[in-house]
Amino acid sequence: MAIASVEYFRDKYIFITGATGFLGLALVVKLLYETDCQQLTLLVRGGEDHLFGQYHDALSPTQYQSIFESKKIKVVAGDLTLPRLGLSEDTIAELRCSTQVIIHSASSINLRKSLPQVATTILDPSLALAEIALECPHLEHMAYISTAYANTHLHMLHSGTDTFVSERIHPLRSSGGDSTAFEIEDLQKAGTTPEYQFHKFPFPYAYAKHLTERALISLFAQHGKSDKLLIVRPSIIGPALRDPYPYYEIRGSAPATSWLAAVVTSPSLCITFCSRFADPARQSNIDEVPVDVVVNRIMMHISHRSSGVVHAVAGQRGRRSFENMWAKAMTERRIPWRPSVSWRDVDWDDGGLHLIAKAFKIVGTSFLFEDVKVYDVWNKMSDADKAAFPLFLESPEQSGDVCQRREDVRRQVEKYFRKKKWPGFVVGFLLHNLIHAKV
Repeated sequence: MAIASVEYFRDKYIFITGATGFLGLALVVKLLYETDCQQLTLLVRGGEDHLFGQYHDALSPTQYQSIFESKKIKVVAGDLTLPRLGLSEDTIAELRCSTQVIIHSASSINLRKSLPQVATTILDPSLALAEIALECPHLEHMAYISTAYANTHLHMLHSGTDTFVSERIHPLRSSGGDSTAFEIEDLQKAGTTPEYQFHKFPFPYAYAKHLTERALISLFAQHGKSDKLLIVRPSIIGPALRDPYPYYEIRGSAPATSWLAAVVTSPSLCITFCSRFADPARQSNIDEVPVDVVVNRIMMHISHRSSGVVHAVAGQRGRRSFENMWAKAMTERRIPWRPSVSWRDVDWDDGGLHLIAKAFKIVGTSFLFEDVKVYDVWNKMSDADKAAFPLFLESPEQSGDVCQRREDVRRQVEKYFRKKKWPGFVVGFLLHNLIHAKV
Protein backbone atom coordinates (compact mmCIF):
# COMPACT_ATOMS: atom_id res chain seq x y z
CA MET A 1 0.00 0.00 0.00
CA ALA A 2 1.40 3.39 -0.95
CA ILE A 3 2.08 5.79 1.90
CA ALA A 4 0.69 9.30 2.14
CA SER A 5 3.33 11.29 0.29
CA VAL A 6 3.24 9.02 -2.74
CA GLU A 7 -0.53 8.93 -3.07
CA TYR A 8 0.09 11.57 -5.72
CA PHE A 9 1.59 8.90 -7.98
CA ARG A 10 -1.39 6.56 -7.75
CA ASP A 11 -2.56 5.58 -11.25
CA LYS A 12 -0.20 8.10 -12.85
CA TYR A 13 1.37 7.62 -16.27
CA ILE A 14 5.03 8.56 -15.93
CA PHE A 15 7.56 9.04 -18.74
CA ILE A 16 11.25 8.73 -17.85
CA THR A 17 14.43 9.27 -19.86
CA GLY A 18 17.79 7.97 -18.71
CA ALA A 19 16.24 4.86 -17.13
CA THR A 20 19.42 2.81 -17.64
CA GLY A 21 21.64 5.41 -15.95
CA PHE A 22 22.88 5.49 -12.37
CA LEU A 23 20.12 7.82 -11.17
CA GLY A 24 17.41 6.70 -13.57
CA LEU A 25 17.66 3.03 -12.64
CA ALA A 26 17.35 3.83 -8.92
CA LEU A 27 14.39 6.08 -9.67
CA VAL A 28 12.56 3.38 -11.64
CA VAL A 29 13.05 0.81 -8.86
CA LYS A 30 11.80 3.21 -6.17
CA LEU A 31 8.74 4.22 -8.17
CA LEU A 32 7.82 0.59 -8.80
CA TYR A 33 8.38 -0.53 -5.21
CA GLU A 34 6.87 2.44 -3.38
CA THR A 35 4.01 3.76 -5.53
CA ASP A 36 0.86 2.55 -7.20
CA CYS A 37 1.63 4.27 -10.47
CA GLN A 38 -0.24 3.02 -13.53
CA GLN A 39 2.66 2.84 -15.97
CA LEU A 40 6.30 3.77 -16.34
CA THR A 41 7.18 4.47 -19.96
CA LEU A 42 10.96 4.38 -20.35
CA LEU A 43 12.77 5.89 -23.32
CA VAL A 44 15.82 3.73 -23.96
CA ARG A 45 18.29 3.76 -26.79
CA GLY A 46 18.58 0.09 -27.71
CA GLY A 47 15.14 -0.77 -26.39
CA GLU A 48 14.29 -3.60 -24.00
CA ASP A 49 17.47 -5.59 -24.61
CA HIS A 50 19.65 -2.74 -23.43
CA LEU A 51 17.39 -1.86 -20.50
CA PHE A 52 17.15 -5.36 -19.07
CA GLY A 53 20.80 -6.05 -19.75
CA GLN A 54 21.74 -3.03 -17.65
CA TYR A 55 19.27 -3.95 -14.90
CA HIS A 56 20.53 -7.54 -14.84
CA ASP A 57 24.07 -6.34 -14.22
CA ALA A 58 23.15 -3.70 -11.62
CA LEU A 59 20.47 -5.35 -9.47
CA SER A 60 20.20 -8.45 -7.32
CA PRO A 61 18.52 -11.47 -8.97
CA THR A 62 15.36 -10.92 -6.92
CA GLN A 63 15.16 -7.24 -7.78
CA TYR A 64 15.86 -7.89 -11.43
CA GLN A 65 13.19 -10.57 -11.65
CA SER A 66 10.54 -8.31 -10.13
CA ILE A 67 11.44 -5.55 -12.59
CA PHE A 68 11.55 -7.94 -15.55
CA GLU A 69 8.12 -9.37 -14.72
CA SER A 70 6.49 -6.02 -13.95
CA LYS A 71 3.48 -5.23 -16.09
CA LYS A 72 3.86 -1.53 -15.33
CA ILE A 73 6.99 -0.99 -17.41
CA LYS A 74 6.76 -0.07 -21.07
CA VAL A 75 9.97 0.47 -23.01
CA VAL A 76 10.06 2.66 -26.12
CA ALA A 77 13.19 2.72 -28.26
CA GLY A 78 14.46 6.22 -28.97
CA ASP A 79 17.54 8.36 -29.33
CA LEU A 80 17.89 11.74 -27.62
CA THR A 81 20.22 13.01 -30.34
CA LEU A 82 17.58 12.60 -33.06
CA PRO A 83 14.69 14.97 -33.90
CA ARG A 84 11.67 14.35 -31.69
CA LEU A 85 13.91 12.03 -29.65
CA GLY A 86 13.83 9.41 -32.39
CA LEU A 87 10.22 8.54 -31.53
CA SER A 88 7.57 7.72 -34.09
CA GLU A 89 4.58 10.02 -34.37
CA ASP A 90 2.34 7.17 -33.19
CA THR A 91 4.43 6.82 -30.02
CA ILE A 92 4.39 10.57 -29.44
CA ALA A 93 0.62 10.62 -29.94
CA GLU A 94 0.24 7.90 -27.33
CA LEU A 95 2.49 9.76 -24.90
CA ARG A 96 0.60 12.96 -25.54
CA CYS A 97 -2.70 11.33 -24.63
CA SER A 98 -1.63 9.64 -21.39
CA THR A 99 1.48 11.21 -19.84
CA GLN A 100 1.03 13.15 -16.60
CA VAL A 101 4.57 13.22 -15.19
CA ILE A 102 7.85 13.46 -17.10
CA ILE A 103 11.24 12.96 -15.45
CA HIS A 104 14.16 13.84 -17.70
CA SER A 105 17.21 12.24 -16.09
CA ALA A 106 19.12 11.39 -19.26
CA SER A 107 22.27 13.39 -19.84
CA SER A 108 25.79 12.87 -21.08
CA ILE A 109 28.34 13.21 -18.28
CA ASN A 110 31.35 13.17 -20.58
CA LEU A 111 33.33 16.16 -19.30
CA ARG A 112 35.80 16.07 -22.18
CA LYS A 113 33.31 16.86 -24.93
CA SER A 114 33.28 20.26 -26.60
CA LEU A 115 30.43 22.71 -26.13
CA PRO A 116 28.76 21.90 -29.49
CA GLN A 117 28.96 18.20 -28.65
CA VAL A 118 27.38 18.51 -25.21
CA ALA A 119 24.73 20.83 -26.62
CA THR A 120 23.50 17.98 -28.82
CA THR A 121 23.19 15.64 -25.82
CA ILE A 122 21.98 18.11 -23.16
CA LEU A 123 20.37 21.26 -24.55
CA ASP A 124 18.74 20.02 -27.76
CA PRO A 125 17.12 16.85 -26.33
CA SER A 126 15.83 18.74 -23.29
CA LEU A 127 14.11 21.33 -25.47
CA ALA A 128 12.73 18.60 -27.75
CA LEU A 129 11.29 16.76 -24.76
CA ALA A 130 9.87 19.99 -23.35
CA GLU A 131 8.06 20.64 -26.62
CA ILE A 132 6.46 17.21 -26.41
CA ALA A 133 5.63 17.77 -22.73
CA LEU A 134 3.86 21.04 -23.50
CA GLU A 135 1.73 19.18 -26.05
CA CYS A 136 0.43 16.82 -23.34
CA PRO A 137 -3.00 18.05 -22.18
CA HIS A 138 -2.77 16.07 -18.91
CA LEU A 139 0.76 17.14 -18.00
CA GLU A 140 1.08 17.90 -14.28
CA HIS A 141 4.84 18.00 -13.86
CA MET A 142 8.07 17.86 -15.82
CA ALA A 143 11.19 17.38 -13.71
CA TYR A 144 14.51 18.20 -15.34
CA ILE A 145 17.57 16.77 -13.58
CA SER A 146 20.35 19.34 -13.81
CA THR A 147 23.39 19.69 -11.54
CA ALA A 148 24.27 21.99 -8.66
CA TYR A 149 27.68 22.36 -10.29
CA ALA A 150 26.09 24.17 -13.23
CA ASN A 151 27.12 27.28 -11.31
CA THR A 152 30.81 26.46 -10.84
CA HIS A 153 31.72 29.69 -12.64
CA LEU A 154 30.72 31.55 -9.46
CA HIS A 155 33.90 30.28 -7.80
CA MET A 156 35.91 32.60 -10.03
CA LEU A 157 33.80 35.66 -9.23
CA HIS A 158 34.94 36.11 -5.63
CA SER A 159 38.07 35.63 -3.53
CA GLY A 160 36.58 33.94 -0.47
CA THR A 161 36.34 30.29 0.48
CA ASP A 162 32.77 28.99 0.26
CA THR A 163 31.00 29.75 -2.99
CA PHE A 164 27.31 30.12 -2.15
CA VAL A 165 24.85 28.88 -4.78
CA SER A 166 21.19 29.81 -4.37
CA GLU A 167 18.18 27.76 -5.43
CA ARG A 168 17.54 30.11 -8.31
CA ILE A 169 18.98 31.05 -11.68
CA HIS A 170 22.27 32.96 -11.51
CA PRO A 171 22.31 35.26 -14.57
CA LEU A 172 25.49 35.38 -16.63
CA ARG A 173 25.05 39.03 -17.61
CA SER A 174 25.76 41.75 -15.07
CA SER A 175 22.56 43.50 -16.12
CA GLY A 176 20.63 40.44 -15.00
CA GLY A 177 18.73 40.33 -18.28
CA ASP A 178 17.70 37.08 -19.94
CA SER A 179 20.20 36.35 -22.70
CA THR A 180 19.10 32.75 -23.25
CA ALA A 181 17.70 33.15 -26.77
CA PHE A 182 20.79 35.05 -27.93
CA GLU A 183 23.09 32.41 -26.45
CA ILE A 184 21.27 29.58 -28.20
CA GLU A 185 21.47 31.45 -31.49
CA ASP A 186 25.19 32.15 -31.00
CA LEU A 187 25.80 28.53 -30.08
CA GLN A 188 24.06 27.29 -33.21
CA LYS A 189 25.97 29.69 -35.47
CA ALA A 190 29.41 29.84 -33.90
CA GLY A 191 29.66 26.81 -31.62
CA THR A 192 30.18 29.04 -28.59
CA THR A 193 28.79 32.15 -26.89
CA PRO A 194 30.24 35.36 -25.43
CA GLU A 195 28.83 34.33 -22.04
CA TYR A 196 30.69 31.03 -22.15
CA GLN A 197 33.89 32.74 -23.25
CA PHE A 198 33.68 35.35 -20.49
CA HIS A 199 32.82 33.09 -17.56
CA LYS A 200 35.23 30.44 -16.39
CA PHE A 201 33.31 27.17 -16.36
CA PRO A 202 35.44 24.09 -15.57
CA PHE A 203 33.76 22.07 -18.30
CA PRO A 204 31.41 22.80 -21.25
CA TYR A 205 29.03 20.38 -19.51
CA ALA A 206 28.44 22.85 -16.66
CA TYR A 207 27.61 25.73 -19.00
CA ALA A 208 25.33 23.50 -21.11
CA LYS A 209 23.36 22.60 -17.99
CA HIS A 210 23.16 26.28 -16.98
CA LEU A 211 21.88 27.26 -20.42
CA THR A 212 19.39 24.38 -20.53
CA GLU A 213 17.87 25.37 -17.20
CA ARG A 214 17.24 28.88 -18.47
CA ALA A 215 15.93 27.68 -21.82
CA LEU A 216 13.39 25.39 -20.15
CA ILE A 217 12.25 28.08 -17.74
CA SER A 218 11.77 30.50 -20.63
CA LEU A 219 9.87 27.94 -22.71
CA PHE A 220 7.46 26.94 -19.95
CA ALA A 221 6.91 30.61 -19.06
CA GLN A 222 5.98 31.38 -22.67
CA HIS A 223 3.24 28.76 -22.44
CA GLY A 224 2.04 29.98 -19.05
CA LYS A 225 3.04 26.71 -17.39
CA SER A 226 5.93 27.68 -15.14
CA ASP A 227 4.26 25.92 -12.23
CA LYS A 228 4.63 22.59 -14.04
CA LEU A 229 8.43 22.75 -14.37
CA LEU A 230 10.72 21.44 -11.64
CA ILE A 231 14.51 21.73 -11.98
CA VAL A 232 16.37 19.43 -9.60
CA ARG A 233 20.07 20.13 -9.06
CA PRO A 234 21.92 17.21 -7.46
CA SER A 235 25.50 17.77 -6.39
CA ILE A 236 27.99 14.94 -7.03
CA ILE A 237 25.92 11.77 -7.00
CA GLY A 238 27.39 8.94 -4.95
CA PRO A 239 26.60 5.37 -3.88
CA ALA A 240 23.22 4.66 -2.29
CA LEU A 241 22.52 4.67 1.42
CA ARG A 242 20.04 1.80 1.09
CA ASP A 243 17.98 1.81 -2.16
CA PRO A 244 18.00 -0.20 -4.32
CA TYR A 245 20.64 -1.66 -1.96
CA PRO A 246 23.49 -0.20 0.15
CA TYR A 247 26.41 1.11 -1.91
CA TYR A 248 24.63 0.58 -5.21
CA GLU A 249 26.42 2.34 -8.05
CA ILE A 250 27.04 1.77 -11.74
CA ARG A 251 30.69 1.61 -12.77
CA GLY A 252 32.01 5.00 -13.81
CA SER A 253 28.88 6.91 -12.76
CA ALA A 254 30.00 8.03 -9.30
CA PRO A 255 32.71 10.71 -9.76
CA ALA A 256 34.09 10.40 -6.22
CA THR A 257 34.64 6.68 -6.73
CA SER A 258 36.44 7.44 -10.00
CA TRP A 259 38.63 9.96 -8.16
CA LEU A 260 39.36 7.36 -5.50
CA ALA A 261 40.33 4.77 -8.12
CA ALA A 262 42.65 7.28 -9.80
CA VAL A 263 44.39 8.28 -6.57
CA VAL A 264 44.71 4.73 -5.24
CA THR A 265 46.40 3.49 -8.42
CA SER A 266 48.44 6.54 -9.47
CA PRO A 267 52.19 5.82 -9.69
CA SER A 268 53.03 9.52 -9.28
CA LEU A 269 55.34 10.72 -6.51
CA CYS A 270 53.53 14.05 -6.31
CA ILE A 271 50.04 15.13 -7.36
CA THR A 272 49.55 18.85 -7.94
CA PHE A 273 46.09 20.36 -7.55
CA CYS A 274 44.97 23.97 -7.95
CA SER A 275 43.43 26.09 -5.21
CA ARG A 276 43.55 29.68 -4.09
CA PHE A 277 42.88 28.78 -0.44
CA ALA A 278 45.42 29.30 2.33
CA ASP A 279 44.86 25.75 3.63
CA PRO A 280 43.38 23.84 0.68
CA ALA A 281 43.36 20.40 2.29
CA ARG A 282 41.08 21.57 5.11
CA GLN A 283 39.18 24.34 3.33
CA SER A 284 38.32 22.43 0.15
CA ASN A 285 35.12 20.40 0.21
CA ILE A 286 33.27 17.92 -1.97
CA ASP A 287 29.49 17.76 -1.76
CA GLU A 288 28.52 14.17 -2.56
CA VAL A 289 24.91 13.07 -2.12
CA PRO A 290 23.73 9.43 -2.15
CA VAL A 291 21.79 8.54 -5.28
CA ASP A 292 18.75 7.36 -3.31
CA VAL A 293 18.57 10.66 -1.43
CA VAL A 294 18.38 12.37 -4.83
CA VAL A 295 15.63 9.96 -5.91
CA ASN A 296 13.70 10.63 -2.70
CA ARG A 297 13.91 14.38 -3.19
CA ILE A 298 12.76 14.13 -6.80
CA MET A 299 9.75 12.05 -5.81
CA MET A 300 8.82 14.12 -2.78
CA HIS A 301 9.13 17.45 -4.62
CA ILE A 302 6.93 16.12 -7.42
CA SER A 303 4.35 14.70 -5.02
CA HIS A 304 4.16 18.01 -3.15
CA ARG A 305 3.91 20.03 -6.38
CA SER A 306 7.19 21.92 -6.05
CA SER A 307 8.29 24.03 -9.00
CA GLY A 308 11.31 26.10 -9.99
CA VAL A 309 14.86 25.27 -8.89
CA VAL A 310 15.55 22.95 -5.96
CA HIS A 311 18.82 21.42 -4.78
CA ALA A 312 19.47 17.77 -3.90
CA VAL A 313 22.75 17.97 -1.98
CA ALA A 314 24.60 16.73 1.08
CA GLY A 315 24.79 20.29 2.37
CA GLN A 316 27.06 21.78 4.98
CA ARG A 317 26.60 18.87 7.39
CA GLY A 318 27.35 16.21 4.80
CA ARG A 319 30.29 17.66 2.85
CA ARG A 320 33.67 15.94 2.94
CA SER A 321 36.92 17.85 3.16
CA PHE A 322 39.77 17.05 0.77
CA GLU A 323 41.87 16.13 3.80
CA ASN A 324 39.29 13.53 4.82
CA MET A 325 38.97 12.04 1.35
CA TRP A 326 42.72 11.94 0.77
CA ALA A 327 43.45 10.24 4.09
CA LYS A 328 40.88 7.56 3.38
CA ALA A 329 42.21 7.04 -0.14
CA MET A 330 45.72 6.49 1.24
CA THR A 331 44.47 3.72 3.54
CA GLU A 332 43.31 1.86 0.42
CA ARG A 333 46.54 2.34 -1.52
CA ARG A 334 48.77 -0.72 -2.00
CA ILE A 335 51.58 0.82 -4.08
CA PRO A 336 54.59 0.96 -1.71
CA TRP A 337 54.93 4.74 -1.81
CA ARG A 338 52.41 7.45 -1.10
CA PRO A 339 52.33 10.52 -3.33
CA SER A 340 52.71 13.92 -1.77
CA VAL A 341 50.18 16.66 -2.48
CA SER A 342 51.10 20.11 -3.70
CA TRP A 343 48.87 23.08 -4.41
CA ARG A 344 49.21 25.92 -6.89
CA ASP A 345 47.11 29.06 -7.15
CA VAL A 346 46.60 28.80 -10.90
CA ASP A 347 43.80 28.41 -13.40
CA TRP A 348 42.24 24.93 -13.31
CA ASP A 349 43.36 24.40 -16.92
CA ASP A 350 47.01 25.15 -16.11
CA GLY A 351 49.43 22.79 -17.83
CA GLY A 352 51.42 22.19 -14.65
CA LEU A 353 48.58 20.40 -12.89
CA HIS A 354 48.44 16.64 -12.52
CA LEU A 355 46.14 14.71 -14.87
CA ILE A 356 43.92 13.81 -11.90
CA ALA A 357 43.54 17.51 -11.09
CA LYS A 358 42.61 18.26 -14.70
CA ALA A 359 40.00 15.50 -14.70
CA PHE A 360 38.52 16.52 -11.34
CA LYS A 361 38.77 20.28 -11.53
CA ILE A 362 36.52 21.18 -8.61
CA VAL A 363 38.95 19.57 -6.17
CA GLY A 364 40.41 22.59 -4.39
CA THR A 365 37.11 24.49 -4.29
CA SER A 366 34.31 24.66 -1.74
CA PHE A 367 30.68 25.12 -2.72
CA LEU A 368 27.87 25.71 -0.25
CA PHE A 369 24.56 24.98 -1.90
CA GLU A 370 21.43 26.59 -0.53
CA ASP A 371 19.19 23.82 0.75
CA VAL A 372 16.03 25.34 2.21
CA LYS A 373 13.19 24.48 -0.17
CA VAL A 374 13.32 20.82 0.82
CA TYR A 375 12.17 21.75 4.33
CA ASP A 376 8.78 22.85 2.99
CA VAL A 377 8.33 19.29 1.78
CA TRP A 378 9.92 17.62 4.81
CA ASN A 379 7.64 19.45 7.24
CA LYS A 380 4.57 18.13 5.41
CA MET A 381 5.73 14.51 5.50
CA SER A 382 4.50 12.03 8.09
CA ASP A 383 6.89 10.02 10.24
CA ALA A 384 6.24 7.03 7.98
CA ASP A 385 7.06 9.14 4.94
CA LYS A 386 10.31 10.30 6.50
CA ALA A 387 11.36 6.75 7.32
CA ALA A 388 10.67 5.57 3.76
CA PHE A 389 12.10 8.63 2.00
CA PRO A 390 15.06 10.10 3.95
CA LEU A 391 16.02 13.45 2.43
CA PHE A 392 19.13 14.44 4.39
CA LEU A 393 22.60 13.43 5.49
CA GLU A 394 23.40 14.22 9.10
CA SER A 395 27.16 13.83 8.59
CA PRO A 396 29.65 12.63 5.95
CA GLU A 397 30.05 9.37 7.90
CA GLN A 398 26.39 8.52 7.37
CA SER A 399 27.09 7.77 3.71
CA GLY A 400 29.74 5.26 4.77
CA ASP A 401 33.48 4.92 4.46
CA VAL A 402 35.29 4.94 1.15
CA CYS A 403 36.60 1.44 1.90
CA GLN A 404 33.07 0.23 1.20
CA ARG A 405 33.70 1.14 -2.45
CA ARG A 406 36.50 -1.37 -2.89
CA GLU A 407 34.58 -3.54 -5.33
CA ASP A 408 33.62 -0.58 -7.50
CA VAL A 409 37.19 0.74 -7.42
CA ARG A 410 38.39 -2.69 -8.51
CA ARG A 411 35.92 -2.78 -11.41
CA GLN A 412 37.01 0.63 -12.64
CA VAL A 413 40.69 -0.25 -12.44
CA GLU A 414 40.16 -3.55 -14.25
CA LYS A 415 38.23 -1.82 -17.02
CA TYR A 416 40.98 0.78 -17.42
CA PHE A 417 43.74 -1.79 -17.74
CA ARG A 418 41.72 -3.97 -20.10
CA LYS A 419 41.47 -1.00 -22.42
CA LYS A 420 45.24 -0.56 -22.15
CA LYS A 421 45.68 -4.33 -22.74
CA TRP A 422 47.84 -4.63 -19.63
CA PRO A 423 48.12 -8.06 -17.92
CA GLY A 424 45.76 -8.87 -15.08
CA PHE A 425 48.52 -9.23 -12.47
CA VAL A 426 49.00 -5.44 -12.64
CA VAL A 427 45.60 -4.99 -11.01
CA GLY A 428 46.57 -7.46 -8.34
CA PHE A 429 49.72 -5.48 -7.60
CA LEU A 430 47.88 -2.17 -7.42
CA LEU A 431 44.93 -3.35 -5.33
CA HIS A 432 46.39 -6.35 -3.48
CA ASN A 433 43.85 -7.57 -0.91
CA LEU A 434 41.09 -5.45 -2.45
CA ILE A 435 40.69 -7.92 -5.29
CA HIS A 436 38.29 -10.23 -3.48
CA ALA A 437 36.93 -7.72 -0.98
CA LYS A 438 33.22 -7.33 -1.44
CA VAL A 439 30.97 -5.77 1.15
